[in-house]
Amino acid sequence: MEIFLARQPIFNRKKQVVAYEILYREGIKNAYDPNNDGDLATTSVVSDTLINFGIEGLTTGKKAFINFTHHLLMTDMPFMIDPDALIIEILEDVTVDQKLIQKCKELKEAGYTIALDDFVDDGKYLPIIDYIDIIKVDFLMLKSEERRRVAEKYSNMGILLLAEKVETYEDYEEAASLGYDFFQGFFFEKPVVCRTKGVSVSTTHYLEVLKETVSEEPDFQKLTEIIKQDLSLTYKLLRLINSPAFYRHTKIVSVNQALTLLGINEIRKWITLIMLRDVSSEKPEEIVKISLNRAFFAESVSVYFGIEARRAEAFLAGLFSMIDTIMENSLFEILDSLPLNEDVKSALLGVENAFHDILKLVRYYEKGQWDFILKMSKQHGFDCAVVNEIYVKTAISATALLEDV
Repeated sequence: MEIFLARQPIFNRKKQVVAYEILYREGIKNAYDPNNDGDLATTSVVSDTLINFGIEGLTTGKKAFINFTHHLLMTDMPFMIDPDALIIEILEDVTVDQKLIQKCKELKEAGYTIALDDFVDDGKYLPIIDYIDIIKVDFLMLKSEERRRVAEKYSNMGILLLAEKVETYEDYEEAASLGYDFFQGFFFEKPVVCRTKGVSVSTTHYLEVLKETVSEEPDFQKLTEIIKQDLSLTYKLLRLINSPAFYRHTKIVSVNQALTLLGINEIRKWITLIMLRDVSSEKPEEIVKISLNRAFFAESVSVYFGIEARRAEAFLAGLFSMIDTIMENSLFEILDSLPLNEDVKSALLGVENAFHDILKLVRYYEKGQWDFILKMSKQHGFDCAVVNEIYVKTAISATALLEDV
């Protein structure tokens, strides 16, 4: 499944890129259908920015302008992105009611920057103007006199001005002369479509996780077991936990640790977000079954390689042993975005250690290379018959699990 987004740079008066607006795209065609559902578009942008692309890679460490509908502001979706990485863009069709006023207050207190999109000075935004940092003025929509009036009025209030849809050099010169702080439009650069590979998630697993998160006493161990059964859920969880919004400097050694760090409320928001985004309902392919079998096998045999205390990491090593094929991307690049310990990453990249030995062993079983299996059993002092039983058992378990999805 390919995922698409567009990004358009925003420049300062020195013509330096200071931020990017992240835009919804359904495919390689660089256009937005105004008939699209606004909630779905924003949900997709937030989900893909955090999980499939990674916000730092998408914006090169600069802030992201993202549009939010009234409904999604009320669901606290902006809180999924760190305030240092996000500029909340309130769409022009929002209803300015008491709920929105309160939400703007909460967002400002939490450190977020708030912008108004396609601003028209008709008095509508007066109740929230004290919470606004940036006003975006559409140069195709407003005439010169109105552009000037907005600039004179709101720059004196300490609000920054962004001229959008700056299509010509004349537009840029006018905006600069009026004192606009930022500029966005085709004169500088058109939106650029970005694409990446996504991984589908079983709807059944989504629902199981959601069911557990809304129970009176959520069971983190049960959540762990559900998520560990799905390669995509595990990958997306670790990718999310490594984003700037959460704990990117923390080394995650198990799914349970990631869930504990995230917290039950964030888990619920995370799973709901990616469930809305991921519309694929296809059965997992053979490659996913192999990955799952490797994960179960690696976890089970870790005791024979002296790393039983790190069996959860052995599971992750097996699970991600074919992630480059699934994601159709460089393994080095994928691992760079995952907060695994360095010896686990090294094993996946081919460096000799206990985790790598386990991966070699499971590959020998897959290919029926019995001489190599016998040699490794002598080297590590385990019984071939016992490990063979483990392999058969985990293969059956992986197949049965996927048939039930």
